[in-house]
Amino acid sequence: MPEESLPGLLLRLAYRLDRSPARIATLCGLSHYQNRLPAEYFVALPSEAAKSLEAAASLRVGEANALTLSAMATSYAPLAALRLDGSRNLTSARRTWALSLSSRYCPNCLIGDGSTVQNAYGGPWKLRWHLPVSFACTAHCRLLEQGCPQCGGRQNLPSNTERQGLITQRAITGLHPAQCRHLVSGTADTGSRTPLCGTRLDQAASAGAGPDSDLDLVLALQRRIDRRLMPRQSPATRDEYLASEQYFFPDLIAAAQLIRLSWPDSARFATSTTLADRIAVHVATWTTLRDGCSPSKRVRDAWAAPEDPAERGALLLAAETLLGDRGQDGTALRERIQPLAAIAFIRNGANIGATFRRMNVSTELAKALVRRSLGFNRAGGHAHAGQLLPSRKCHFGIEHVPALLPEAWLGAHFTELKSHGSIKDVWHPRHLRRVASLKLVEMAGGGTWPQCAATLGIPRITAERSLTVLKRRLLPGGHWPLLDVAVETVAKELDTAALRVDFAARRRKLSTWQIPAEDLEALTAGPARIANVNSPLTQAVVTALVWARVTQGDYLHSPTVDALRQAQQSTKLVVAAIGQLQTPSNRRGARLRFLLRINDYADGLVSGP
Repeated sequence: MPEESLPGLLLRLAYRLDRSPARIATLCGLSHYQNRLPAEYFVALPSEAAKSLEAAASLRVGEANALTLSAMATSYAPLAALRLDGSRNLTSARRTWALSLSSRYCPNCLIGDGSTVQNAYGGPWKLRWHLPVSFACTAHCRLLEQGCPQCGGRQNLPSNTERQGLITQRAITGLHPAQCRHLVSGTADTGSRTPLCGTRLDQAASAGAGPDSDLDLVLALQRRIDRRLMPRQSPATRDEYLASEQYFFPDLIAAAQLIRLSWPDSARFATSTTLADRIAVHVATWTTLRDGCSPSKRVRDAWAAPEDPAERGALLLAAETLLGDRGQDGTALRERIQPLAAIAFIRNGANIGATFRRMNVSTELAKALVRRSLGFNRAGGHAHAGQLLPSRKCHFGIEHVPALLPEAWLGAHFTELKSHGSIKDVWHPRHLRRVASLKLVEMAGGGTWPQCAATLGIPRITAERSLTVLKRRLLPGGHWPLLDVAVETVAKELDTAALRVDFAARRRKLSTWQIPAEDLEALTAGPARIANVNSPLTQAVVTALVWARVTQGDYLHSPTVDALRQAQQSTKLVVAAIGQLQTPSNRRGARLRFLLRINDYADGLVSGP
């Protein structure tokens, strides 16, 4: 039947042939050890199992896989991310919103469409009822049912002694596909077996979501979800559609989690008081269950979808309201998201924030969720972020950013900042140049400041020191915004530059370079030799300074100095010699001439960007 699930087909065949579902599965080549029906088969069938089922049930090629959720994996991202390498991952499917092996259902759909076959065996158990984003039947304008109206049992939810598979009580014969297969506990019975419930689920009374306006809103959302679950375009148009909508479900799920984690502060996004009350009931129940778990389980349990369809629909509707227009300005989305994110992260601990950062949501939502400090994404816990998030649209790339902002750029764009006297001595501009470069990398490539530092080859401790120095200088006087403005002017200039220097290429080319002996001889030649050309110290000093000039990097992190550190040799002599040349008070006489020659030589090496 259209949209029929594999368990539904097996139940119908078992009823028609008066055999147990376990026996039918065996005949169809689906059984495993101890006649188990593996739960993984609901997601996808192995090729051999699919062929066996098609042969036994007289199905056409491809119809066996159409009974699984594999076809929806292209449009429903959580299914595509599900790993089928063991039962542990299927257990995690519920908390990742991938699927629920326990099906919701529409009693009206189970009655059938009036055809001869469906009058005899009922309507199909539908695939989409197993997805957490399915909570209503748009054909019959009603919410789905969660459990049996008689015993309250959820369909295909096993007893405590039964391992979950495709069908619960799979060895029982004679039940209609729409009958409840749960054992009735606590019922007096003279026999040796606990009786089955056996209630016909297709006779359940219709249920509503409250006022008609609320039901209309919930049904409208379900229609939008259904269109994305099973788009009906041609293959080419469908691929284009899926590419543009690939983040619809991840964004909706992430927003739903944020609504729940920040409740009741997020109550304003519920579209009515009745729907807000449903969310409140769910959050209260969920909080009680979560707090009763051990700390190691709380984060995992915090992500499962609501069990009740009414609560699920209300939560997802509030999530859609929070997201608003997907094509709107990201600033408005961030203004809605950030207050809730701050509350959720504080209440639920660092692991919740880390989980959000690892989610594969749209760039717009990821930017709205990320917490920032002084122009950077917060460094804590971002090592496994799902994606890097540039803070602006740049025409330049991270390869065009040097480790230290060139002094010419500093003089052209940072005069107002320097006029406040916050950068006093000669060494502090190096911290300013370094932090400005980190911010440019964040603008063009995204990431936290440690990630930006790694991109530029700057040790983390060095980057952290520069940030600390500038914070002490700029924050007390409220001058940090001047730094942001200055870096933005540099970014705009790089955007419009006709020719940009590829500093990354320069760093790569000079990573193993040393000044040739003949060039060093020429640099030290003169009426009075100003350096010992045969000294390894002289060669190391000149190589480091040329590298720093060409790449606009810090000589302390040049390959020459780093090589000494890696060889566990002292860098003291090299650093001291460079410091003597670089100190302004020493820039006179022979030292000044030597430094100028080195700079001219370095400039001569640069033949292009």
